[in-house]
Amino acid sequence: MDKLTKKIIDLPKRLLVEEPLNLYSGIRGMFRESSKIAGLPPGSAVYTGFRKDTPFNIDLFSYSENTLEEKNNISIEEIINLPKDGNFNWINIEGIHHAEKVKEICEAFGIHPLTMEDILSVGQRPQIDDTENYLFVALKMLQFDSKKNKTLNEQVSFVLTKDLLITFQERKGDTFEAVRNRLRAGKGRIRKEGLDYLLYALVDTVVDHYFIVLEKFGDILEEIEERIMFQGQKRDFDLLYTLKRELIHIRRSVWPLREVISKLERDEIKLIRKHTRLYIRDVYDHTIQAIDSVETYRDFISSLGDLYQSVISNKLNQVMKTLTIFSVIFIPLTFIAGVYGINFENVPEFQWEYGYAYFWSLLIGMAVITLGIFKYKKWM
Repeated sequence: MDKLTKKIIDLPKRLLVEEPLNLYSGIRGMFRESSKIAGLPPGSAVYTGFRKDTPFNIDLFSYSENTLEEKNNISIEEIINLPKDGNFNWINIEGIHHAEKVKEICEAFGIHPLTMEDILSVGQRPQIDDTENYLFVALKMLQFDSKKNKTLNEQVSFVLTKDLLITFQERKGDTFEAVRNRLRAGKGRIRKEGLDYLLYALVDTVVDHYFIVLEKFGDILEEIEERIMFQGQKRDFDLLYTLKRELIHIRRSVWPLREVISKLERDEIKLIRKHTRLYIRDVYDHTIQAIDSVETYRDFISSLGDLYQSVISNKLNQVMKTLTIFSVIFIPLTFIAGVYGINFENVPEFQWEYGYAYFWSLLIGMAVITLGIFKYKKWM
């Protein structure tokens, strides 16, 4: 048994019992947090997601074409007092459930309170907002947890100014490590281009990870297809239902992203150069491809559900066919046994020396004739 098969066998109990309960608890928690916003003035600093144990952390990449300075776990005062030396600055903030610290940063960099509210409201759909001083983009970042075999959904927000890019994340760990490595290596055009190109690179990485998650779904669905064809157990059908719900969450993250990328590509946003729009157009194509993949897997799940029903129906038909054959064989035998079970004295076979052998020969012969008819008609 390979590793993937073992994971799939172990999935149903967790997905069908433990995860729905956790999801229900999480949704209740989100509604409780969202209810705190009700009645508050617009722009209130209230985090609406799940409470995390992630500590508040700020990382800084300050770079130019020939230089790079990387700092980890720096203070808010350090980023507020960044020197104006002409370098491009990327500030990555983790742990936005520390709402007061996020509010302090937003106030320091002139980020509108309504934008701050969107940053902290993590349950919303991907969006883009072009203001006079900055560009705000919020989208969903998906990761596949291979240990738990489930999809992790996180909102990541981008605030782009003329000389600064700030990213806000809910927890530690993201999909941006490849971009950081490109910055450290100093190869390609990422350190030569501006912050709008860095924004493109980060968004492109997020979209590329959609394909990684979808590929995992494809592997699991192919394994389920094989299991259904050979076994057709009910847990496979239950697992398909769980995966379908999981795919619906992915679809909610991917579909609105198309509109966001389209605005980045086509609208006259002053912070996005024309040269960078060519690369963003490629991200848009990838987004459309991801949407097509999501729809394909949704259809695949539906077809696997139909396949499961067909396999189960076929098994049921085989069982009914077997029972029917036995019934047809034993009906005449039962009739013969009933005839010779009567209590009349003048039945000739009762006094015959070979009557008992005749009785069994008749039963066996009738059974053989019935089986021969089934074989001739190719009913078995």
